[in-house]
Amino acid sequence: MCGGATNMKWQLVTFLGVALCYLASAKLSEVPADKEFLVRQREVLRLLNKVHEPNRFKEQAELGRSYDPTAHFSKYKNAVPVKRMVKEYMAGHMLPRGAIFTLFNNKHREEMITVFESFFFAEDWDTFYRTACWARDRVNEGQFIYALSVAVLHREDTRGIVLPPAYEIYPHLFVNSEVIHAAYKAKMRQEPAVVRMNFTGTIRNPEQRVAYLGEDVGMNSHHSHWHMDFPFWWKQEEYGVHKDRKGELFYYMHHQLIARFDAERLSNDLPIVEPLYWDEKIVDGFYPQTTYRVGGEFPARPDNFEFHDLEHIKVKDMMDYTRRIREAISQQAVVTRTGEMVSLNNTQGIDILGCMVEPSHDSKHPEYYGALHNYGHIMLGQITDPKGKFNMPPGVMEHFETATRDPAFFRLHKYIDNLFKLHKDLLPHYTMEELGFNGVTIQDLTVDDLVTYFEDFDIDMLNALDDTAELQDVDIKARVRRLNHKPFSVQVTVNSERDAMAVVRIFLAPKYDWFGQEIPINEKRLYMIEIDKFVTKVNKGTTVVQRKSSESSVTIPDRETTKVLTKRVEEALQGKTTYMVNKDVRHCGYPDRLLLPKGKKDGMIFTMYVIVTDYETEKVNDLPYDYEYGGAISYCGTLAGHKYPVNKPMGFPFDRQIDGDNFCTPNMFQKDVIITFKDTI
Repeated sequence: MCGGATNMKWQLVTFLGVALCYLASAKLSEVPADKEFLVRQREVLRLLNKVHEPNRFKEQAELGRSYDPTAHFSKYKNAVPVKRMVKEYMAGHMLPRGAIFTLFNNKHREEMITVFESFFFAEDWDTFYRTACWARDRVNEGQFIYALSVAVLHREDTRGIVLPPAYEIYPHLFVNSEVIHAAYKAKMRQEPAVVRMNFTGTIRNPEQRVAYLGEDVGMNSHHSHWHMDFPFWWKQEEYGVHKDRKGELFYYMHHQLIARFDAERLSNDLPIVEPLYWDEKIVDGFYPQTTYRVGGEFPARPDNFEFHDLEHIKVKDMMDYTRRIREAISQQAVVTRTGEMVSLNNTQGIDILGCMVEPSHDSKHPEYYGALHNYGHIMLGQITDPKGKFNMPPGVMEHFETATRDPAFFRLHKYIDNLFKLHKDLLPHYTMEELGFNGVTIQDLTVDDLVTYFEDFDIDMLNALDDTAELQDVDIKARVRRLNHKPFSVQVTVNSERDAMAVVRIFLAPKYDWFGQEIPINEKRLYMIEIDKFVTKVNKGTTVVQRKSSESSVTIPDRETTKVLTKRVEEALQGKTTYMVNKDVRHCGYPDRLLLPKGKKDGMIFTMYVIVTDYETEKVNDLPYDYEYGGAISYCGTLAGHKYPVNKPMGFPFDRQIDGDNFCTPNMFQKDVIITFKDTI
């Protein structure tokens, strides 16, 4: 045990004679928006309004009709993509509007990249805006939404623009078909309505107990936005935007999703998730109960289905890719396209491996190591119609917005995560010097009561329903239950022999496994959930560092609704209010409501771990120590050209094997805590 206690009663901290270090809640770099920014924010919101219908905003629609991209090639830093986009559209070769777009289809993706590059390479806002208006009513709406979103997230002149919540842009991917049908009935009657949405499955399906996590719209949105911030097709050199530690982030973000899923399973008396295997049956089926706007329902998968060869992806290929990746890990080196060997036996090895397994555009040898992650999504998505005999639409695993709804998503990623574990297990244990912080000791850790509960949340269904300009919009919402927790604070009492800057890392892990046995530390590290990571000052003597749950580096709050956002922008343009903009705003981030696992009604014991380390040896960027990078850096890294702010591996010190006799240092502390679930608050 690392310098801690296991009592469950929390004592109030006495602050007399103790320096209290507060980090301001949600201390973001916000500035008042000028008119130019407000106009851009408004126009992006309009471009994404009811994208499945012709543009109703006359100015944009007219601009789209009158603008000719071929007459303005000099306005693009690279005119090749926009030439190709216009040519392909005029020839009728692009995916038509109304068709289902999936990023995992090579042709769909290449067309989308052409659209994205046409937006991204526009040399100024005016050209970008005119190009987007041109594409709005011509390009497939799925391709348009994705390309425009990624462009807005990465263009310098759109920094700070807030995109509408994904579940409001295309609600069909987030609510079930019963809700859609009920919403249409209410629309036909022109009556406001609130439609209750239930999770998939029944009580006869044990997986239904944890559907609240995989089907949480905030979780779905986080996963989809992560893949917008870090697209696997991103060409770093061509686009001039470096994605720092992208491969490692791919590993760590998904590793954390698995750890959180396992914690929710234990909270609901289910065993931890087992990996799937290419040559074994998938025991648990899945019925999504969701429907495309056009194209029918998402395919269901019965129990005990097996993987089958697809036209371009074979089961044997997947097993071969896995074998080659295992060989690279055991040899601690990967082979490149040119036959060179690149070492994995260092802190950068996980980044190389992550790029290879996904794979991203930066894979060292995609032809040899394959596309284990992406092909896995495709094989699961097409498992019920592998030959295309019935022309079934893409499955939930073929969209990042819907993938986590299927429990097989977590089984696939447990399989992939075990490969990363093989690599991490070959790295040497951290030494006491690497773990320690000379002259710094954690004396105590106190935590408020940890309480979770379910609450109702409403999703605006405006964009889900077809209508006409003459038909008045009706307020129709889908209401779903979602997990939340009471706000809490963590207080860490630190004693230091000198003034210092410290990185504070806070983790949480279940104390007992499904059988009720205490989990050893070297196994428990696999289930560590990162709760927070931040930099603070510690003074000579005693400092009490207080951190609120709302300040977590893992999470972001709920995105405000499109209606509220639009109203605030319009009022600011009219001079009625001031609109504050954060140029580093992030859309990627785990929902703050899900920071804690559910726990149990009679209380569930978790162990909280805190470690403080020397910031001066970890510092990467020349920015203020409390700079927040827009938030959610733990899982979502940084944008705008910044590097990840600390140099230690993600998940440190639990990412490598632990020698229990040579692990605990004075700058670590652990304490048992209880998470209690309550029906009502």
